[in-house]
Amino acid sequence: MGKDLTVIKLGGSLLTDKSKPYEARESVMKSTAHEIKSCMDEGLIEFLVIVHGVGSFGHPPVLEYKLHKGYTSPEQFIPLSKTQRVVNEFRHMITKEFQEAGLPVNLLHPSSMIVAEKMRIVKTFFEPLEGWVSLGMIPLLGGDLLYDTAMGFSVGSGDLLAVELARKLKAKRLIYAMDVSGFYDDNPRSNADAKLIDRLTLTRLRDILKDMEQKRTADASGSMKGKLYSISTASDLISSGLDVVLLSMMKEGNLTELLRGKEVRCTRIVSD
Repeated sequence: MGKDLTVIKLGGSLLTDKSKPYEARESVMKSTAHEIKSCMDEGLIEFLVIVHGVGSFGHPPVLEYKLHKGYTSPEQFIPLSKTQRVVNEFRHMITKEFQEAGLPVNLLHPSSMIVAEKMRIVKTFFEPLEGWVSLGMIPLLGGDLLYDTAMGFSVGSGDLLAVELARKLKAKRLIYAMDVSGFYDDNPRSNADAKLIDRLTLTRLRDILKDMEQKRTADASGSMKGKLYSISTASDLISSGLDVVLLSMMKEGNLTELLRGKEVRCTRIVSD
């Protein structure tokens, strides 16, 4: 786009309580919408695309119906359709909160503009989305079940989608908003002494991912493996100047301070 574009990924762990199926954090949703609106009013964000995780609205039905394994029989179609309906109800909750905050969001579905292959994004059609951004609308997209040329369908990661949007739309910054302040050396939810890593180089990022893979650990810091992998696919963009930050938006103010250039508890992904 060549404009001052920000892509914000709002994590499922931020917007929902993952310990309870179909439990939205409505107060957090409201404060997040209010803060983003304030940042835009202040001129801290010029153009914006928002990607949201589906958290406790998407993961339970996907696992229940084994949709993450791809197409196996036509008997999956009704469960898949029901899963889409439940997730769409969550999307509409987000849309309503953001509209009430004064944000002109345009709800779009990744499944209508992306083709996957073995869970990797291989084709995109972002021209309409880019057009809406250029007009001043805010595209709102979330994790989705995508047509997959190898698996029939597959779960589309919101973290990977955020990277793909940043790449194709030439974003200036990519922000992952979560329920924790960034990447820690251990799980901060279970270890009160876990230390926040404020700067994570690309080399260290690759080493951490390799270590996770060898240990077969699902997580080193609270649902972080998939996020770190997604960010690693943007290594070339980060080396070219893309600003990538992980921070918490559980309390209002962090995003504003970050964009004002103030010191904030967060993790920045930086080139070596």
